[in-house]
Amino acid sequence: MKKLEELKKELDTICESTKTSRKGIQCLIDYYIKSLGWSESEAIKYTIKLFENGTIEMIKVIGKDGKEI
Repeated sequence: MKKLEELKKELDTICESTKTSRKGIQCLIDYYIKSLGWSESEAIKYTIKLFENGTIEMIKVIGKDGKEI
């Protein structure tokens, strides 16, 4: 099982390589923590899965209005 710092580093790398705003992703993670009661580790793991299955890219395409999320 990956430690929190490893997960954060992995997520940062994914955000950088996909040109995805870390600020936007942090808002998503904060939502999972505050609204769903998930731990930070759970929220980051789930967010990484959203990158892996293409969901984040689909959201970026749908929401594209000249800004990156």
